Amino acid sequence: MDMADSVTISVKLFAALKKYTPQGSRDGVSLSLPAGATVQDAVDMLNIPREQAGMLVVGDTYVEVGTVLENGLELSIFPPLAGGVCG
Repeated sequence: MDMADSVTISVKLFAALKKYTPQGSRDGVSLSLPAGATVQDAVDMLNIPREQAGMLVVGDTYVEVGTVLENGLELSIFPPLAGGVCG
């Protein structure tokens, strides 16, 4: 894969999501995704159930699942803060 055709990001998982860290990774994981990949693509690549990826942060900014990833960024994924579903 040509460098222009992919992006490499680092992902840190927190709290209950740490169990989705690939074996052999300690603090975080580096992912290589196709250019144009979104935050949701990274969540899916780590096999994290979509409802478990509650808060998505790049740097100090909250991002949506449709945010396109850029090379070199660090994505932090937190589980939902509230317990359960209302309604």
